[in-house]
Amino acid sequence: MKFGYITYGKWTPAFQSLTPEERKKEFDRIKKEAEKHGVKMLFWGHPFGVSESIVVVYESEKGLDTYFGMVLQAPWTDSRTNIVVIP
Repeated sequence: MKFGYITYGKWTPAFQSLTPEERKKEFDRIKKEAEKHGVKMLFWGHPFGVSESIVVVYESEKGLDTYFGMVLQAPWTDSRTNIVVIP
């Protein structure tokens, strides 16, 4: 792993209304889309102590241009990202 990416976002009303099984399927779809760009989703969840409702952690050998170029049609808005460089 060369880079780690931690993305926080606020879920959309449509995502909020999904069942836990439907949410898992949605993230399975996002995981597959990210892999097409050479980015691996490690996990996702609901963070505590921040205003965002979703956090997703990715890793990749590819740089920022690839990460920011992904179009995932994600079920969150107002995303902010922490980028972690792993030596």
